[in-house]
Amino acid sequence: MNKHKNYHMYGILAIVILILLIIFFSLYIGRNTNGSSASKASPPASSPGTDIIKDAGDDAEVNAYLEEQDTIISDMLENMRVKQSGSAELDFLISMIPQYEASVDLSKSYLILGGKNKRLKELAKEIIEEHLEEIEDMRDLIKEIQKQDINDNEKEKKYLNVYNKIISSHQHISDETDASSNVEKAYIEGMIIHHQMAADMAETILKFSSHREICNTAEDIFETQKEEISEMEEIFNDM
Repeated sequence: MNKHKNYHMYGILAIVILILLIIFFSLYIGRNTNGSSASKASPPASSPGTDIIKDAGDDAEVNAYLEEQDTIISDMLENMRVKQSGSAELDFLISMIPQYEASVDLSKSYLILGGKNKRLKELAKEIIEEHLEEIEDMRDLIKEIQKQDINDNEKEKKYLNVYNKIISSHQHISDETDASSNVEKAYIEGMIIHHQMAADMAETILKFSSHREICNTAEDIFETQKEEISEMEEIFNDM
């Protein structure tokens, strides 16, 4: 009787153990399945594409700026076509005015459509203010030189030969900025090329003129353009 009772107890115990094992494996498999599904449904917080959010306005702003830049540069190049005056000095001043006007217009466009970089914004304002003053100074100097009658056709011809090469080498400023990702970078890239043009023009007239006021003006232009190029490059590298 006791022997049968023991068998009966062992049987119940085995059934209980079996039930516990079934419950345990059911819970284990269910947890792994749920965890796997969750990892597939929710990418890690650091996943590329979830951290980088591009402002849709960037494309519209840079496209608008590049369109204005194209118009400004096109008008500038048209106005910089030199009608021989007989004086290399006059040719230099007359062509430098539309070059400076374009610099002002590009800076104004940047301030309207960009202006997000504080340092670059201040530089753009300085360029506008200084170039407007220098344009007036150049106009006054043109009047003075016209009164002095310092024509030299041979010297003018040599100057224009170099000048025309400078203009030809800067025909495609817009091509250098087409891939810019924002207005700040487009402005800097275009202005560096634009400033280099002015520096090249100033350096060229210094080779062909000994006129004191023209040389002083050219030296100031060369130094200013180079300083601003260096500052813009520094700002660009810090972005």
